[in-house]
Amino acid sequence: MLPIAARFDRDMGSRQRQRERERRRQQRLRLGALAAVAVALVVVLAVVAFGGGGSDAAEVEVDMFDFGFRGELVAPAGPVQLSARNVGKIPHNIGIRGGPITNHVQPGRSIELDLGVLSPGTYQLYCDIADHVEAGMVAELVVTP
Repeated sequence: MLPIAARFDRDMGSRQRQRERERRRQQRLRLGALAAVAVALVVVLAVVAFGGGGSDAAEVEVDMFDFGFRGELVAPAGPVQLSARNVGKIPHNIGIRGGPITNHVQPGRSIELDLGVLSPGTYQLYCDIADHVEAGMVAELVVTP
């Protein structure tokens, strides 16, 4: 059996080691919490910077049929998002003159197209598949102030 002083030293050492372990554990917890906050902040900043998490864009819904477009083709000035659905029997696409255009959209499918920030005016929507414009696949999108 150890003398009392030796047992006391051993117990003090044991308590000091236990306190040191607890201090390191608390430090790891704080570091983990700080890392989680940093990751959350990066995600929020990325969403804000790249436009995710909601949009202030006006949405214009368009049906593409054989051979035309229908829908409420009016939007306020600013960012405009086009949501196009092919209700026809053959593939179509849709674009805005001088701007972006979609890939071919198969019958029964839909597609989204970011038209960007539009100023007030009238813009032509069209399908650039061969002979579709000539067959009547054009429409006017009116952007109001």
